[in-house]
This record gives sequence, structure tokens and C-alpha cells, in this order.
Amino acid sequence: MYRVCLLEKEEVLLFKEIEDYENTFTYIETLINQLGENRKIVVHENRNEKWEKFGEWKLE
Repeated sequence: MYRVCLLEKEEVLLFKEIEDYENTFTYIETLINQLGENRKIVVHENRNEKWEKFGEWKLE
């Protein structure tokens, strides 16, 4: 299970939980078009019943 969040200045704009690894990256690809200044995508993975940071994407 993965949690995908689109954040702007640490405020959650969009949030979705996805079960499938491949679908997680498909969803991230759709969010990349929404990245802008002060926005980032953060993904957490549920490992051993704990949410751990899996990755982060932002414009440089």
C-alpha cells in the first residue's frame, strides 16, 4: 500500500492511497504536470504496518 500526496508549502492538496506499485507510478506521472513552485509529491509505503517515506519529487 502506498500513500501519494501533492503538497504545497507542506499543505496537502491531493491525497490518495494506492495498493499496486505500478499504479502508484502511473498516478505520480499525472501529478507531475501539477508541480510548480513550492509544490512537491511525497510517497509513503506501508512496511511492517508502519508508513515509511518511499520517495519525493519536486521541480528544481
